[in-house]
Amino acid sequence: MGMLKNKFLQIALLAGMIFSFSYCTKHNQVLDLQSTATTPNGTLLTSISGSPKVLGLGEGTWDGTIESVWANAPKLTVTATVPDLGNNTFPGFVGNSTNVTLRSCYDAQNIYFLVEWDCDKNMNSAWWYFDPATSLWKQETAAPTFDANGIITRNGFVQDQFAFIWNINNSCADFASQSCYATCHANTPSMTVDPKTGNIITTPVYSGSMRTSAPNEKLDVWRCRMITATNYNQINDYYMDWNNGTANSNGFHKDDQGSPLANQFGGGTSNKQSLKMNNAAKTKVSVPIWFIPGKSYYNAILASDTTGNAKFIIAVDSNGVLHYANTRGGAEAGTIDPNSGTDYQRNGAGDGQFCIPGSVFGPFVGGMADISANAYYTGKGWRLLIKRTLKTSDVLEQDVDFSSLKDQDFGIGSFFNTADNQHAITAYLKLTFKK
Repeated sequence: MGMLKNKFLQIALLAGMIFSFSYCTKHNQVLDLQSTATTPNGTLLTSISGSPKVLGLGEGTWDGTIESVWANAPKLTVTATVPDLGNNTFPGFVGNSTNVTLRSCYDAQNIYFLVEWDCDKNMNSAWWYFDPATSLWKQETAAPTFDANGIITRNGFVQDQFAFIWNINNSCADFASQSCYATCHANTPSMTVDPKTGNIITTPVYSGSMRTSAPNEKLDVWRCRMITATNYNQINDYYMDWNNGTANSNGFHKDDQGSPLANQFGGGTSNKQSLKMNNAAKTKVSVPIWFIPGKSYYNAILASDTTGNAKFIIAVDSNGVLHYANTRGGAEAGTIDPNSGTDYQRNGAGDGQFCIPGSVFGPFVGGMADISANAYYTGKGWRLLIKRTLKTSDVLEQDVDFSSLKDQDFGIGSFFNTADNQHAITAYLKLTFKK
């Protein structure tokens, strides 16, 4: 894992990245980018006729078997690398790379992708742990922790992910020549200093985000989180717009955002609540909402668990003891005492076996659920199957349309080895169809 040098800390930790998956350039920035729309050799993905099986929501779990139909699909193998953008955007991860192999098929209704890449397996969701020094419950963060020299001292606690980005109706003018780099912009450099010591605060807090450059520009973004793919056979379907032109703003939106179709979880929600401590001051503290008793090293709480085996936390004592009920609104049924041993505490570079997931995951609905995905970890890396209709029912221009079988420019992002938004990028890719 790459190390930041001292000089980068003088520039300051950039703030930023709410749902962003790369930061690169805007019209007023200069980077050494490819300036031609011509697709270079080794970046062309050819989709052939074929109908591989991809499991949908509730249809079971993929065993990783690659069907024979994929044997005829040409492989495109690229190296995705975390870039050095010169502005301290991806601290601690610059230069990390992995090989990604892409294949594609299509039929009269759907387009399919098979993606394979090498990485360690990470399936974390910002676990809750108990800090005995403060008697408080805390959460691990997605971002790594750094020392004053920019060296990572503790990895982030995140799940592996993979992303595609597509140009909707060729609306983003610079996408053909700049790929995903056309959607990024400079953030205002800033740093936070400890007022007592004068040292730079070592955990980066990002601000600013991706958006397009004009009101009519939209991009389709597929972001696959492996917990959702393995449990629900789905990818989160986003779109990106210019967000009213607001500088350093987040142009990412979930398809059908605000739709009445959204359920309680809509793909996921934070497993976090604020309770008044059972002490004289009634101090408000943050604690988990749900946990599953006796379940060790589980990566996520599912929406179905909240009406089944998960327990609802209703109170917390000043020494960190949690009180829980069997159901939301139920009477107290038991307690968790995190003070004995390390089962609920940090344990070296990791966490105790009963630390509690930071998120509750549920299925996507509406436009967010347009894409089916199956994921399987081989022991060396991930295999990911993707299926989407060539043309969705979208009427809001939030999805790319493949039905014409015209060439499509795209980019990919690979989030691996404890990287969250500090992802590896391969830009300037093109999808073509063998007719």
